[in-house]
Amino acid sequence: MGESESADTWSAWFLDAIRKIRSQKQRPSVERICHAIRQHHNYHEEEIGEHLEVAVKRGDVLKIFNKGQSSYKDPGGLQSRPLKVTKTTDLSKVLGKAVRELGERDGSTLKNIEKYVRQSHTVEEESDGDLRTALRVSAKRAVDRGLVIQDGRLFRQPDRPPAKKIEKIENNTENSSKTYEDSMNEVCACNDLTCKGARG
Repeated sequence: MGESESADTWSAWFLDAIRKIRSQKQRPSVERICHAIRQHHNYHEEEIGEHLEVAVKRGDVLKIFNKGQSSYKDPGGLQSRPLKVTKTTDLSKVLGKAVRELGERDGSTLKNIEKYVRQSHTVEEESDGDLRTALRVSAKRAVDRGLVIQDGRLFRQPDRPPAKKIEKIENNTENSSKTYEDSMNEVCACNDLTCKGARG
C-alpha cells in the first residue's frame, strides 16, 4: 500500500482532512492532519509529514504561519480573493502579508512570494500588467515602508514593529516643550511679577 499511493492521492487525502478539521472549527495543524489520515490509512506520522511537505511544494496544499504556528489550507478555497494587476499596481501590502503568512525562517524569495500570491488570489493581469514585475517593484516600496526587510534575495518580516518610532517622536516633542518652558523662565528672571515668564 505504502509506495503505490501517488502524490495526487496524498493531496486528495490532505485536502479532505483539512476540510474535516475546519468543519470542526479547529486549526489544521500537522498533528490534526496526521490524526485524521491515520483514522483511515495505516501510516506513521513521519511519513504523513513528509508527504504533506511534498504536497506543499507541489502547490496542492498551502502552508501558512500565523503567530508562530503553522497551519494548512486548501488553495482552492482562497482563490476567491480577486487581485487586479496593472502596470501601476502597488502590491507592497500583499507582499508583506505573503511574507508573514509564508513564515519562512530565513525569508522568502520573490519566486516563492509570487507562487503564494497566485495560490491565495485569483490574479487578473491586465494587458500592461505582470505580477512578477509588479512584485519586484513593490518589494522596494515594502522595504522602504518597513513592511519587510531585504536580505540579499530573501525578504522577511521586520524584527521590530515600526510603531516604536512613533513613541520616540512623541517623547522628543514632550522634551522639547519642557526645554522651551524652562528657557522662557530663565529669560524672564526679572523681579516684575506682571511678567508672563515669571513664576507665581
